[in-house]
Amino acid sequence: MDSYSLSYTLDPEQGRILSGLVRRCRDINGWGPQELLQYAATANSQAEVDLKLDFLQDAVTHLEIVNSTQAEKDAVRITEDERIVCRRVADAFAEMYSLDLMVLDAGQYGFVKLQYYKHPFGFDDTCIFTSGRDLFDDLWGEWYSFQLLALTKGTPLAELDYQDMFQCLPEEQQKEILGKREYFLGLAGISL
Repeated sequence: MDSYSLSYTLDPEQGRILSGLVRRCRDINGWGPQELLQYAATANSQAEVDLKLDFLQDAVTHLEIVNSTQAEKDAVRITEDERIVCRRVADAFAEMYSLDLMVLDAGQYGFVKLQYYKHPFGFDDTCIFTSGRDLFDDLWGEWYSFQLLALTKGTPLAELDYQDMFQCLPEEQQKEILGKREYFLGLAGISL
């Protein structure tokens, strides 16, 4: 069985009571304050020890949450180089921004994509980006899916997944869409 030494600071009233108990106990069995407090700690019921351990579990869990939250805050930072790339990407896709989709500079945290605005509650979807490439891929996916849905609206093709929709488009429209990707890559200054 493990044994632990505990330190406990008594308030003045508790100290006065303990001193009186020590004077009474010295003549009986020679115990001093250390032995009396050890006896009190050992004599506590299992339920009291369980309560103390439950308290400690909650306290340690709280410390872990605070520590991981701070670590996450510290980890979600954007470098100055990535900020420049993200700014170019955000500007490249500016033509598709509306009340339902926009990208904003969130300072040290990166760039935030806000999507699906519902008055008076705000945006349903938010994503934060600290990589220009990730932001580009996401915005390209938004543009691509919007184009495919617009081109197939009201047709049986609208029921297909995006890859199948694309394959069913005439070759000229496929080239036009892929050309637009190259256009956005050029505007953003990103090379593959």
